[in-house]
Amino acid sequence: MEPLASAVIDVERYAATKDWGQRPQLYALTRKGTIQDPTPKVAEVLQGKRDDALIPIEQDRPMLGAPDKVLATIGWAEEVEGCVLVTELVVLPPGAEKEAPGEPVAAEKWAASRPDGKRARLAVGVLRDGSFTCCLQLENEEELIVAPDLADDLVAALFATLVSGSTTDPDVRPGPG
Repeated sequence: MEPLASAVIDVERYAATKDWGQRPQLYALTRKGTIQDPTPKVAEVLQGKRDDALIPIEQDRPMLGAPDKVLATIGWAEEVEGCVLVTELVVLPPGAEKEAPGEPVAAEKWAASRPDGKRARLAVGVLRDGSFTCCLQLENEEELIVAPDLADDLVAALFATLVSGSTTDPDVRPGPG
């Protein structure tokens, strides 16, 4: 499996160990081979991974607010090769969005109240080289949907964090392994 898809799936699986109703969470991606002098806990996560494996590093800062607005304020240090965002949403049947209110908060409440909506967790990952992928996990379903075209707006917002002039300092503890 390709390293980005593997990292995105690992992050989704890690998110699945928590209950539903979590805030969006952001992860930096770095190559295993670039991590020097890992702590014993980090070394345990790295064990068995190839040197080109992308290692997710969970960010401590909570994502408060709409992901696209929060992402517009984030930039990464050059050693960060990419990032993954995990967020929850409601999946509606095709065509239902035509009935949605135009205001984002009202649309979110409208979608959550629909009996035909399904709660889902979406993980979106991008790399500086332009590659990206997404995976979607519907609540109470086993199948994990992996495809690049599940969240074009979040893909674009995540790419923007990689070219932004400001930087965040990713913390040093790895996320899922």
